[in-house]
Amino acid sequence: MVRVWTGVVAASELTAATIADYRVREHWPKVEYFISDFTGVTDLQATPEEIRELSNAEARTSAFIPNLAMAVVAPTDFLFGMARMWQVFAQKTGWSLGVFRSRPEAEDWARKSGRGPSETQK
Repeated sequence: MVRVWTGVVAASELTAATIADYRVREHWPKVEYFISDFTGVTDLQATPEEIRELSNAEARTSAFIPNLAMAVVAPTDFLFGMARMWQVFAQKTGWSLGVFRSRPEAEDWARKSGRGPSETQK
């Protein structure tokens, strides 16, 4: 599964998407990996506390998706730094977590990572 973000993105939008995912959780056990692509994002409006709140929402989601590989595509230094902060907070999900500069890198990692907890970064 791939979610593509564009333009100005607020942390509340990220959290709302995670909560919406929770509401359709019956489909998630079939998902092996998830890529969140921020290549088209021009501005991410998020504080460290909001990133922590996002990871808390994902931790609730991880209860019904225990083995997920989740990659974030973050091409700019700012987005990459924010994604790495998320990666630290989101470790409590137990998911395989990766942050990458390009979509092909993320896709390659996601396909190879399989299902099960580990941590990588680029």
